[in-house]
Amino acid sequence: MGGVSFFVVAEGEATVTIGGKEVASLGPGSHFGELALINNRERSATVTAKTPMRCLEIRFWDFRDFAHANPDVMWKLLQHVAKVLS
Repeated sequence: MGGVSFFVVAEGEATVTIGGKEVASLGPGSHFGELALINNRERSATVTAKTPMRCLEIRFWDFRDFAHANPDVMWKLLQHVAKVLS
């Protein structure tokens, strides 16, 4: 399933798995789904809540409008995504 949102963890904890193997833990201030803001491909990892969570969300179409209005933010995101992919 493709993703259409980016999330920032406000409260709670989660694990990140790829192919059933745990690769990271998330907590307040962590984020996930940034690649979903750029493409609509299948998610590369699974995030599973370990505790009750509260997340802040921005949907792809809202971010697209924001990015067009704020190219400096878009440049920073592009740099981050390049780092994630390399």
